[in-house]
Amino acid sequence: MSTAVTPSEPTPAAVADVATSERIEVLDVLRGIALFGMYVVHFFDYTQSALPDDGKTPWWQQAEWWFLDGRFYTMFAMLFGIGFAVQLARADARGENIVPRYLRRLGALAVFGLIAEIVFGYNVLFGYALWGLALLPIRRWSTKALFVLFLLCSASLPIYNLTRIAIANARGTVATRVTEMQQANQRFQARLKEKAATDSSTNWGTTITGRARFMPWFHWQWSWHPGGSFVLMLAGLLAFRLGIFQDPAGRRRTILWLMLGGAVSFVIATWVLPLRGAPQGATALTQLVASSSPVREMFFTIAQTNFFRIPRDNWLAFTYMGIVLLLVARDAAWLRRLAPFAWNGRMALTNYMTQVAFLDLTFTRHGLGLTPSPAMIVPGALALFMVQAFFSRWWLARYRLGPLEWVWRCVTYWRIEPNRIPQPVASATPLLGAS
Repeated sequence: MSTAVTPSEPTPAAVADVATSERIEVLDVLRGIALFGMYVVHFFDYTQSALPDDGKTPWWQQAEWWFLDGRFYTMFAMLFGIGFAVQLARADARGENIVPRYLRRLGALAVFGLIAEIVFGYNVLFGYALWGLALLPIRRWSTKALFVLFLLCSASLPIYNLTRIAIANARGTVATRVTEMQQANQRFQARLKEKAATDSSTNWGTTITGRARFMPWFHWQWSWHPGGSFVLMLAGLLAFRLGIFQDPAGRRRTILWLMLGGAVSFVIATWVLPLRGAPQGATALTQLVASSSPVREMFFTIAQTNFFRIPRDNWLAFTYMGIVLLLVARDAAWLRRLAPFAWNGRMALTNYMTQVAFLDLTFTRHGLGLTPSPAMIVPGALALFMVQAFFSRWWLARYRLGPLEWVWRCVTYWRIEPNRIPQPVASATPLLGAS
């Protein structure tokens, strides 16, 4: 794969110049929106645990699956990829050796991820740290080469499934393979029940021990292929290379096409290709193909099936991000109107960690054991988000970085970084009558 950069596309150095010259505020807004959306989805998750098991799906739960679930995770992963890409491009533009610093940065993120996953039960950050390593060797690749890699990684899981199906068919072992997959699914379900039992324990020590035992298996099952977090990071890197975030006004047509493609693909993925399983009495080969869903997965360029086998059709994330970018392109005053999201977005790591800590300590049996009602999902998520927003605003008026962002930066640069913003000293007023 060629690594040459053609004159017609922005080079990493050019990207770094833009990124260094000014803070790209719309990225902070998008990070804040992603955090709020994840908050709402997490509230839904805790609400669902209290629903009666009568086989009926409430309309609000169906709406959450269609329009919210997975979309904000997608945005968060893409924005993490952009952040890493900017760091790499800036260092290359200055001629610095980025490798040691970058590895320390990922190591610190992995520690945050371990805490989030083992202590509080949320697993995205550790996956970001793992796949962030893969951005290092490709940071100087051309945009065309990155796009080819994006397509290959997007199709990696269906290609893997189709290859195994073809091999089994050629060897005449399709029936055996179906039996193996059924047994693997039974083991999978047993692991889920074990995880649910530890999560529902009233003893926090038992829960943490269970989560620590579950974590390696989870990442072995889910994080091994590049069709998850890594492909989302690549999508963010490509969008940044194309200048979508730096110059949304000049990229309106590209943004519109991405929005339209996201909306149309969402409709097709949800209602046109609902390949859920094989029909009654199907052959062993049909059962194997249906269980692997290669056609459905091949269409879902970045829309994978999440760990709990709930369709996660992430295409709408492009539409949501495009709406924000077009608003900012139309009138820069939207950055001011969306400021609460930006306040949260500037402290994304701190706010994410405090978010998952609050949720786990409030809505689990080893915590307070509360259960939000459906009517409280959006108001509750909005109230807690605004608390974070105003705290972030107060903090950033006094400090350059959020608390965990500061720790992350200190580890990255391996020195204590100044964080306090010097406050202006009020000039003394002369006393009346003083000579």
